[in-house]
Amino acid sequence: MAETASMRGAEAPVARLDRAVRQGALVGKVAFGAVALFTAQLYLSPAQWFPDLAPLHVALLLSLLGLSALVLRRLLTNQPLWFGWRTAILGAYVLEAILSPSWSLDRAGSVEGASELAKHLFFFIALINTATTPSRIRTALLLYAGAAIVPACGTFWNYLNGQLLVEGFRGRWFGVMADPNHDAMGLVGVVPILLYFALHGQGAWRKALGVFGVAACIAGVIATHSRGGSIGLAASIVVWALLSRHKLAALGATALVACGVLTFAPSTFWQRNETIASYSLDESVRGRMHAWEVAGHVAHNLFLEVLGDLGFIGLFSLVGFLACALWSGWRARNGSMGNEARAVLAALIGYLICQQFSGYSLSWFTYGLCAFAACIDHWAPKVVRARAPVGLQLVSPPSLAVA
Repeated sequence: MAETASMRGAEAPVARLDRAVRQGALVGKVAFGAVALFTAQLYLSPAQWFPDLAPLHVALLLSLLGLSALVLRRLLTNQPLWFGWRTAILGAYVLEAILSPSWSLDRAGSVEGASELAKHLFFFIALINTATTPSRIRTALLLYAGAAIVPACGTFWNYLNGQLLVEGFRGRWFGVMADPNHDAMGLVGVVPILLYFALHGQGAWRKALGVFGVAACIAGVIATHSRGGSIGLAASIVVWALLSRHKLAALGATALVACGVLTFAPSTFWQRNETIASYSLDESVRGRMHAWEVAGHVAHNLFLEVLGDLGFIGLFSLVGFLACALWSGWRARNGSMGNEARAVLAALIGYLICQQFSGYSLSWFTYGLCAFAACIDHWAPKVVRARAPVGLQLVSPPSLAVA
């Protein structure tokens, strides 16, 4: 009897621990689902084209659900959240933005900008702590890139029907993509990811989604008539092709894309892009040059905008964070998720090139792509090492990552 009682007493903590682990795993799935859907709604902006959904505050509900579930999972499993040096650099950048109202000439604008950057920090932390397995990363990428098909088709549809046009001929979408340049940037940021699904997606439907998505996003970029978007699109596709292990297939896909653009792009697209050669004479560019001279915070360039708002310290923090993201994608390009890493790296490069022509420091897509690069670099090798047989554990080079 005494032995039975002692065994039951020993089993009780084990049972409680096992129950907590199961509950933590379930809550972790909820957190990932909410965060993944949040990344998708960045493109969908459902309240913008379904006004009846506006009172529901879908984005706010998803973010609160995701962050709450992430904290609850931490409490149930006692597993620490991963931050690392990427988050530390981003945190320093956000801290500088929070302190900036004390010296800013536009205090209200600085407070609003700091609030938005704080949201981006929480978004980054939530994504890197929920997309923690290859399957979750691929699912999040699929939702993120797949959702971009909606504004791509919507932009092209508005252009064809002469609706919501800017300057009389430039198509656009709603929400954060209501500006044609920002619209084009957002679409450029998913084209390499959709190319990855078109060539390497598991199952015919993922490949079909990738093919259709690439065509839709390119059509959307063309409809915006964004010169920066055109340059970023070309750069992202070329980088993706050059990084690909399957050079022949990648170059073939690139050739098909080029043929499609040459065949179907309207004359207004080529007429606007011809002005790139005479960029300094263009009226809109002269306006930007004047803006750069007057105030950095209205410059159409990411780095000049941050320099005007936060000075050199803020600029160095942002550049450091972006450099970490680019290095993460580059370092992971030959790993177990090399195809995904190369796609995200090419997307990030194309997106940052667009940012040089129509900078937007409060873009959610910048932090989404950086988070995907961090997830692939940090979590994929851990899964590979965990699955390796005992005695054959993979040894990785020293890393600066902090768990």
